[in-house]
Amino acid sequence: MSKTTPSVRNGVIDFWKFIFAVMIAHFHSNNMTDVKNIPFIGASPAVEFFFLVSGFLMAQSLSKYPKSTLIGRDTRNYLIHKIRGLCPEIFVAWGIGFVVQHIAKKNVTAVSIIKDLMAGVWDLFFLRESGLAGFVANPAAWYISAMLLAMLLLVPLYLKNPDMFINVWAPVIALASLGYLYQNVGNLRGPTDWLGFCYKGLLRALAELCTGSICWCICQNIKAIHFSRLGKCLLAILEFSCYLIMILWCYGHKGSKMDFVMLLLLAIGVTLTFSSQSITVPLFNRPFIYFLGKISLPLYLGHNYWSHALPRIYPDQAYLQLYPKYAALAVFTTAFIYLVSKGLRAAAPWFFKTCKELLTDHAPA
Repeated sequence: MSKTTPSVRNGVIDFWKFIFAVMIAHFHSNNMTDVKNIPFIGASPAVEFFFLVSGFLMAQSLSKYPKSTLIGRDTRNYLIHKIRGLCPEIFVAWGIGFVVQHIAKKNVTAVSIIKDLMAGVWDLFFLRESGLAGFVANPAAWYISAMLLAMLLLVPLYLKNPDMFINVWAPVIALASLGYLYQNVGNLRGPTDWLGFCYKGLLRALAELCTGSICWCICQNIKAIHFSRLGKCLLAILEFSCYLIMILWCYGHKGSKMDFVMLLLLAIGVTLTFSSQSITVPLFNRPFIYFLGKISLPLYLGHNYWSHALPRIYPDQAYLQLYPKYAALAVFTTAFIYLVSKGLRAAAPWFFKTCKELLTDHAPA
């Protein structure tokens, strides 16, 4: 492992983050065709992997919080920390999406641009999955909104009583939410489908963040076990089988009640991956794999608007003509978001320090 690479990174998780981000990007290419039989047409559940990982990391992070009566303050601070981790990528991607959507739009005027900017305020403040949906510059960002809004409900429950949350509230919320979706919808697709009281994406987030928290609890017990070499080999086979079965199923199956089985397989896989007990762990703890994990967020945020815009920009072109443009633009946008965000993050301390000096009075009273 490189000395400059933080040891807290999990190379296997980073690898799968990249693989599932690529699958999601390919899945969204179906927006460019009416023939819904492209490979990985069922890749939408790959998003469940990210929810499970977020739920796992949420529980892991909150378990280190000291006991406090200021639950509201700690919830606020946790969410601010979470949002900072998404910045500036989320805003850079939003700006690109806004421009791309208007390049593809017809009859764009200064008034319509201003109107769309005002209507997009809900997106900028991560509120889309609350039901306050206006102009959507980046369709893929629903996941960020759903995750943060779900955490707003779950984090104070955890901080109030961690034992009660992990052992009671998380299973109850997960089972109730998934049971409702299983009986009334029958799949985990369509995050912007309105259920009468919330978007489906928000209910998915609540269920799967809770499931990820349960995975964290189980993982702690697995970490305490000293496995033999044979045991580590068997864990590796089980771990990778969970992911590969899900990928193979997604290759040619659309949404169905099997989505819930795939979620269970992903939960098992995520639990085993985070335990770091598999014999394959050293193979993935490498700088290049860590880099793939880092660019998974820019890739996720930087592709979907192209799948909506390209058919409008090139209305006479077929899917096979549009796809190379889509893939190239997704790669370019990913690199742009990553590099610009890296530069902005480096310049942020100087920028905020300068703003503070210009806008505040440090003269003695």
